[in-house]
Amino acid sequence: MMKRRITSFAGGFFAALALSVCLTTALAAGGKVSYNSANIALNGETKIAAGQDVTAANGQKIPGTILFTDAAGGKTNYLPIRAVSELLGVEIGYDSATKTVLLGKQPAAPASSASGFTAAEMAGALRGDAALIQSRGGTLLPDDDPNSYTGINGKVYKVFLDRSGQKRVEYFVGNLNALHAGGAGLLGDLTESGDYRRNGNGESYGRLTLSDYVGYDPELVYLAEYPPEDRPAGYFRASEREAVPNLPEDQCSHSFAIPLYDSEGAVIGEYKVACRGHDDLSGMTIEEAKAALERKRS
Repeated sequence: MMKRRITSFAGGFFAALALSVCLTTALAAGGKVSYNSANIALNGETKIAAGQDVTAANGQKIPGTILFTDAAGGKTNYLPIRAVSELLGVEIGYDSATKTVLLGKQPAAPASSASGFTAAEMAGALRGDAALIQSRGGTLLPDDDPNSYTGINGKVYKVFLDRSGQKRVEYFVGNLNALHAGGAGLLGDLTESGDYRRNGNGESYGRLTLSDYVGYDPELVYLAEYPPEDRPAGYFRASEREAVPNLPEDQCSHSFAIPLYDSEGAVIGEYKVACRGHDDLSGMTIEEAKAALERKRS
């Protein structure tokens, strides 16, 4: 949550905030600043004596009072906000999202969902083209389901299930603004509508790099040429890659091979793969390798 009560860090922050704001304002106005020149009493009892520093929660000594004298001779005393909190028993917090100091008891924050998102965050999540997603075999998820959202770089996104049941981000599908530079250079591999091309057998073929933009993985996945193994550029069938045994590391011979096809599904070679569950990025472009690793982590 963004709202926090004063902790050792926040206490030091508020003290420093009060000091820096006062100094900046004073100097900008051409006035004079002095420190610890006044006593502070509460209900007749001196709490901060003139000449006395106070100790911030982080252990740093800071002025107990700050006196600003403006150009006309007017004088204003400032107290560190932490001192105000302690003297008056006022609860203080800070909302980093709005950069607001919160004085007094605040309304209860909306409860977070099980996935860590509030109702407000889910309502404001970035969404995609629902009709396009559905036209490509995707299934939309309920708006009120916390598991229908994900966080990326501080933003909340709505997710959906693609035709194979894998969760993907709605916002990325068909969105040129969300397509990374490496993917933008490959758009010529797609149809005019932004979908994968299909061969005479109706199988989709293309690059995993574009799968988030298209909204699903192709059935025939592009693989770059790999001269050390005399392997031409071609495609492997995703279903055959998934059928490779998933064995423990110490039992994996790394000698499995699956057919390599041209875009029409004719065999043109073989693709040597590791046991399923281990990384085999040989022959992939950098972007394809990144996409493969990202898919594995998800």
